[in-house]
Amino acid sequence: MSSLLLPTVYLGGCIAAMSTFSYVYRRVQDRQTVEPWFEVNQAKEQYIALLNQDDVPEHHLESALLRRAMECVRRLLVLQQEKPALNELLRNGHIGEDVWRDFEVAERDIRQEVQIIAAEAATFKTGWNKTIFQTASQMVEAEKQKVAQAQMAEIKEREQKRQAMEQLQHEQQQQLETKKEQRL
Repeated sequence: MSSLLLPTVYLGGCIAAMSTFSYVYRRVQDRQTVEPWFEVNQAKEQYIALLNQDDVPEHHLESALLRRAMECVRRLLVLQQEKPALNELLRNGHIGEDVWRDFEVAERDIRQEVQIIAAEAATFKTGWNKTIFQTASQMVEAEKQKVAQAQMAEIKEREQKRQAMEQLQHEQQQQLETKKEQRL
């Protein structure tokens, strides 16, 4: 009898310890906060701040809402670009479920933001809720083109400076060769 009591107590203790650990571990995992996928939405904060002020002209509110929609479009584009890669990484086991969960939370938040912006746009002008994101997308694309043009101008300027330096070096080399020939 005593020979079976010790292994039974040991086995029962192991099962109790594992159950307690599992219970505590699941509780801790459930309590973990979701890390935000994006930084604080400044455009949203500015719009809300304007809404809370008195006597703000309506066109200021409309432009702030449009900036908020532009930021929403930027974030949607980032999510659309990152989703296939994250899905592949998750499938291959290179990232954990927590990263995918954070991504899904970010997607849900952006969808909610789209609905809120559309509802706000409808309060300013009838039908604006249907066109605000199209306008915001066009403005985001225009900003991208301006940045690309500025980068191209900078690259062109650097290339011109480089060519000028090469030309100067080439001329100096020719002058040195000419001087050497004259000495001989």
